[in-house]
Parts: sequence; structure tokens; C-alpha cells
Amino acid sequence: MIVPKFESGMENMVDMFVFESGDLLEKLDEILMRTEQEDSIGSDDINEIFRTMHTIKGSAAMMGLQNMSALAHAVEDLFYIIREDPNVSYDKPALYELLFAASDSLKNEIDNIQDEDVPLSDFSELEGRIHSFASVMKGGDAAKTGGPSQNGGEAYENLFPEDENENVLTYKVIYADTCAMPDMRAMVLLRALGKVCEIVKTFPADLDADGAGDDISQKGLYVKLIADEPDKALELLKTGINVASAEQVKKPEKSAPAPVKPAVEADEQVKKAKEQSAKPAAPKKQGEKHEQSMISVKLDKLDRLLDLVAEIVITEGSVISSPDLKNVGENLDRFNKSSRELKKLTDELQDVVMSIRMVPVSTAFQKMNRVIRDMNQKLKKNVTLVFEGQETEVDKSIVDILNDPLMHIVRNAVDHGIEDPQIRAEQGKTEPPTVTLSAGYDSNEVVISCRDNGAGMDTAKLMAKAKKNGMLTKPESEYTEKEIYNFVVAAGFSTNEKITEYSGRGVGMDVVKKNLEKVGGKLSVDSKLGEGSVFTIKIPLSLSIVDVMSVEIGGENLSVPMAAIKEAFSCKEENYICDADGNEFIMLRDKCMPLIRLAKHFEIDGGETDVTKGIMIHCRQDGKQAVLMADRITTDQQVVVKPFSPVLDPYRLKESGMAGCSVLGDGSITIILDMKEILDKYV
Repeated sequence: MIVPKFESGMENMVDMFVFESGDLLEKLDEILMRTEQEDSIGSDDINEIFRTMHTIKGSAAMMGLQNMSALAHAVEDLFYIIREDPNVSYDKPALYELLFAASDSLKNEIDNIQDEDVPLSDFSELEGRIHSFASVMKGGDAAKTGGPSQNGGEAYENLFPEDENENVLTYKVIYADTCAMPDMRAMVLLRALGKVCEIVKTFPADLDADGAGDDISQKGLYVKLIADEPDKALELLKTGINVASAEQVKKPEKSAPAPVKPAVEADEQVKKAKEQSAKPAAPKKQGEKHEQSMISVKLDKLDRLLDLVAEIVITEGSVISSPDLKNVGENLDRFNKSSRELKKLTDELQDVVMSIRMVPVSTAFQKMNRVIRDMNQKLKKNVTLVFEGQETEVDKSIVDILNDPLMHIVRNAVDHGIEDPQIRAEQGKTEPPTVTLSAGYDSNEVVISCRDNGAGMDTAKLMAKAKKNGMLTKPESEYTEKEIYNFVVAAGFSTNEKITEYSGRGVGMDVVKKNLEKVGGKLSVDSKLGEGSVFTIKIPLSLSIVDVMSVEIGGENLSVPMAAIKEAFSCKEENYICDADGNEFIMLRDKCMPLIRLAKHFEIDGGETDVTKGIMIHCRQDGKQAVLMADRITTDQQVVVKPFSPVLDPYRLKESGMAGCSVLGDGSITIILDMKEILDKYV
């Protein structure tokens, strides 16, 4: 909900401000961390930071967020000093602490402006610290640190000498004190003015220049123009947005004119003004290349588009499998041809929509730089963050999901995994402490891993802690290493004896696991004592549409994801094996694999029991493989995955191997299997 801090009808502007300012601040953090690590800040970086703050200052002022505008202005003033005198001396660590504090404050305010219960923040204390720092940089001058305007200290009236040509008139425009971004308002006004007259000259001359807005606020906007209808031009000036007053400046009476610099000839000025004023209104030539090839789209529109594609997939299945077709007869050649063309177009539409939503996982990885930087400052562990496969593209919704889990996992790796420098030295570890984030694809999943070269995990200590917390559900000897490592993601489990800013409460990793499971993701843990640990996240590439093979068991319909299927076949009697313990296996090309009867697994009555009459489906996932048995295959198709209602959570459907459900073309419901969960139980 947009808070009443903004006028009605500004919702789209607020969304754009939040998006653009957030993007600018993310890039600012990247620049600050890179230059801090390199211990050098070049002129390009200085100019980029200056432009970023200038943009945020103007945008915030336009939105009426004067607190953000003032804070950005303070940082802008700071970098004006650095830009004008690259050799100026200053305390670099203190400078970066101020800049990161300003960046965090602005980002927090962006998060808060859409909450109607949160008032605007007061940044006066931070602004004071920035201004004091700037004063020290200037040698103790406590005066205003803002840079001079583009026109220096030259007398204002001398910059606008009167013209001898009586047709050239001068007007002065004063903007209201409450006007935000007067330089932008002036641009809009001059564009409209250029349609009814010829603009010869303005002051400030360059409205895009730094300090132009301040000049207009303090001294007004001066315009020299040639107009056939001066009254019409004056009326246009008076009715401009946020204009407090507009009047013609009369020529002063001259006695002994002081020598002035020769002005540019009026006709040359008029010619130049005509060219400038004509540019905005010039029609675009046919065939001329458009410079803008990208646009920003709100995510909810893409979500709606994906929902529509999902409904099209369902409707397509409903049309093609309609029972009414059985009454038509066999002459369906045209229909079959059209249905194949429809499926082709639907698949192409789905691919395009999904590609629009794909973004590189680096957008989530880069944010971890800041986490590492802040923890290094406080824990003094000097950890290096390494990226692998950050160009891997995933759905935008997945990137949003990853932000919070990655933060907890990276914090856990630095706080728990990486030893203190003294301990690493005593253990003879010469390699620098490193946390590596990697991304890649595995079948239809995106795999994100976070590994460190730290201390690793001691299974004995983990088991002792779990026993102390009463978390054991079976004898200690029956726990595998994998099960012991998974204790670290259980609620209330923490190996830290003391609660710190980053860990010790036993809630972080548990929240990570639950958030990932809500979207069909999995979190696994592995470790080697003395060498480090690995946390691996697996999330489906698409959270909505999957290719499946639908099978029937005892009249019930189940769907197996095609990504897990290697082949389907009929079994001969000689390929069936049952050992003395009742375990069943199928031999397939000299490989013996467990047999999983879906009817038995899901307790479905009426399923086929004879292995020679049922259909066998060879499945493989995460290196594990087995053979599923069903009554028959009904169809292969695309289905829209619908998550189970939270009301069904007590029934532990996911643990039994159900990933979700879907609506088939005939209106029936099918259960989509989670092959990883099923194979883990039998293999």
C-alpha cells in the first residue's frame, strides 16, 4: 500500500522511484566495496558516486522526500570536494564508514516509504557527521560545503547583458519555495516556450549542469527570447508548474556604459536557438534507429502474464482431450493439425515468457559482498568471497527467494565455519579464508552452493548437542553422517554457546529450510572436519509449469516429472528378482535397481500387482535410480504446478513424495511426484 506521504495518483512514480533508487544504491555499494578493497578510488568512480547521489537527491526531492534528498545532497557535497581536488587528504576508513552508513540509511528509507505506519526518518545526525567530515577535508572551514555554481562568482547581472535589439525581451521567473527540482521544472517550461517563440539565451545556460537547480532557487530563471506575441509568452511563463511569479525585465537607463565582453551576434544566437528548440519537436524519420531497446516492467505484470500462460496450457489440454471429440468420428485430420500448431505456439509463448523472467543469479550473489565486508569489519577474519557461475540465469521469483537464505548461509559460513586468523595459523592453514558461492543447472533444477575452507563440522559434537536438546528420535548408532549434519538446520539448534549479532539463537538455518521448502526447494549439508562445509540449495527452474508423464494406478492419476524419467518399458518375468527379505528388484541391461510399487507406496487399492502386466518407469535423480511400477501410461503433457494448501501441512504430503497437484485437461486432478523424496526413501 502506498502511504499518504505521497499525493494521490503518484503510485507509479513511487514504484519507479523505489526501483531506480534501489538499483543505484546497489551499484553504489559495489563501487564502494571494490574501491575499499583496492584501497584506491579513481576519478571515474568519484564521478559515478557524485552522479548517483545527484540523481537520488533530485528524485527524492521530486517525490517530496526531503530527508533523503538532504542526505544525498550532503554526500554529493562531500564528493564535490574530492572531485575538485583529487589530492585532498582525508581519513579513508572514516569516509567509507560514512558512505556505507548513508547507503544503508537510504536503502532502509526506501523499504519504509511504502509502509503507512512508518514515519520519515531523521537523518540530521548523519548529515552533521558528513558535513563535519567535509569541513575537516577543507581545512576546518565550517561553511557550507556545497560547490560553486557553474557560473563561478561572476556578478549575476553581468552574465545577462541587455541586448540592443528591441525584439529581444528578457523575462525573470521565480519558482515557489516548495518547488522540488526547479531545474527539471525549468526544462519543461522552456520546451513548451520554444513552441511559441524563439529562445535566445537562458540563465543558467545549462540546466543539466551541477548547481543549476540551486541557482534557479536562489536567483530565478532568466530567459531571453524573441516573440511575435510577448503577452502570450509571458502568460505561458506565469502558468508554469510551481511558478510563483514571472515578469519582464526592463532595460536599465544607461549613462556611461561600462565596457563588457562582446556578445555573440543576435542573429547567430537566434539561429542557434532555433536549432536547439527545433530538436525536441523534430519528427522521427522513418527507419531511424531507436536508441532505447529496453524497458522496465513491474514484476506483478510478468506474474500475471505467466498466470495467463498457465491457464492457456490448461485450456489447451482441455480442448485437445475433450470427450466430445469421441462423438465426431475419425475424420479429425484438420483438428489434429490445428491442435499440433496450437501446442507449438503455446510452447513457444511459454518459452518467451519464461525467458523474459530470467535474470542472472549474480543479482543475488553481489549482495553478499556487503555481508562479507561488514562481518570482516567486526570479526576481523579477512574472508574472501568468490563467485562461480554467477551468469547462471534463473526465474526472477527464485532470485527474490534466494536473497534471505543466502544471507543466513553466508553469515553461518563466516561466523561458524571460518576460524579466527590465530587458530588458522596454529593449524598450519596458509590459504586465505574463503567462502565460495557457485551456481549451475542440474536437470530441471538450479543448484546454488556455499562452501567454505574453514573448520568443518564435528559429528560427535553435533550429536552431543542434539542429544542435549532432546532431538534424537532413534538410537545414536543408527544416525548417518548426512542425518547428523542436517541437525544444523533444525529449529532451536546452534553450535554457538554465546549469542552474537550473527548467530546463536538457532533460528536462522531453520527459517532458510522452511522458506525453500515452500517453493519446492531443498537444502542439504555436507562437511569434512578440518577442511570446510558445503550448504547446497536446489530449487526447480520453473515454479509453475513442468513436463510430466501421467500414469494410472488403481484408477488414480499420478504425474512423474519428465526430467527424472530415463525410459519406460515392460518387464519380463526373468528380469524380476525378490530376495529373502522381500525386497524387490528389476534387472535392466545388467543393472539391478530397486522396484518401487506406487500403489503400495501411496496405499492405493486396486493397483496392478503382476510385474509383467504393469508398466515400468526407470527414474534417476541426484545420482540415485530406481524403477517405478504403475498400471499404465495415460499421456505425457505440460501441467501447471499448484502448491498444496497450508491446511494440508499436518498430513506431511511432501515427505511422502508429493510435490504438488495440477488440473488436467478433462478437469481431473493429478498429483505431481517429488522423485528426490521418493528415491531417498528406497535407495
